[in-house]
Amino acid sequence: MSLLEHEFEEEYELMLRAWGEGVLCEAQLLDFQRLDAIFAAFKKKYRRLPREISLELQDSRAAGCDYGFTGIDPALLEKLPALKELILPPSVTALELTPAARAILKSSRTLIRGAFDSYAERFAAKEALPFRPADLLFAEYEFHDTTTLFLIFTRDGKAVIRERCSEPGSSCSHTYGGDFYHPLPDGFYLRMTAEDVAAQFGGGLHDAIISDGRLAAFIEKAKTHGFFTGNNA
Repeated sequence: MSLLEHEFEEEYELMLRAWGEGVLCEAQLLDFQRLDAIFAAFKKKYRRLPREISLELQDSRAAGCDYGFTGIDPALLEKLPALKELILPPSVTALELTPAARAILKSSRTLIRGAFDSYAERFAAKEALPFRPADLLFAEYEFHDTTTLFLIFTRDGKAVIRERCSEPGSSCSHTYGGDFYHPLPDGFYLRMTAEDVAAQFGGGLHDAIISDGRLAAFIEKAKTHGFFTGNNA
């Protein structure tokens, strides 16, 4: 069984986020989660179908689960002619494409997102599609509440740190819960170190960023990738 959540009018007109394991297909979904039902709800609200769609397969293994998605049914992709973004977790190691599904990706110039050196990046290169890293969780800190830091990439390629406090309480930077955003300069990875980024935060978060190591590893890897240009294919 899989879960397909949706939101309207966020970064893309229709944002689809899937949770589950194995190959994502509509047969795994409850009726109200299937694409026809989601499109009907969108059309009822806006009197048209979405012109731009993002599909994200959540990285269950990053959340500590021992399962994750391994692929996508091409029949599902064929029902997404306005697919502008496809986010793949590391657990996906192969994608089967029908001629119709490949034509959609090509005509939409679908942005493929995933981890560096993952199947997602190799798939983008093989299909001559643009690639950009998926959002990266790079630090967690607990003090009354839980604060997590993500390196995220906006649609126009800007890099931003999202600081997420799980609930009201006393965190490193704030005294209440929610999401807080810290923009980074273009090409920050060429001029900043993980220590430079950590210096923008309080003691607990600073230490968590340094000890975690994922941001430092990302910065070093990013120096060899031109992902901000969108021309990695």
